[in-house]
Amino acid sequence: MGDSVEEAAKKVGVTKKVAYVWQKRWNKDGYAGLLPRHGGGRPSKLSEEQRDDLRLYLRLHKDVKTSQVAALIKEKFGVEYSLKQVRIILKSLD
Repeated sequence: MGDSVEEAAKKVGVTKKVAYVWQKRWNKDGYAGLLPRHGGGRPSKLSEEQRDDLRLYLRLHKDVKTSQVAALIKEKFGVEYSLKQVRIILKSLD
């Protein structure tokens, strides 16, 4: 629309650095260059089956603390998570 990279960055709420990266990708690959190039983060250490097991356990034991869930995950699945990550997992399981 005729905006400079800096003006466009401001309009869409990104830094100038990000805007210049986007410009470079657009110039090189067009629309395809703007598509995300990541898989959305690191894959989960827990399989879907393990997550289902954890969900079932949590339905049966409603008043467990985050630290207890972390200990359960370590004991049952052999996976260690920080308490912050356990809270994220709990939120994702509803």
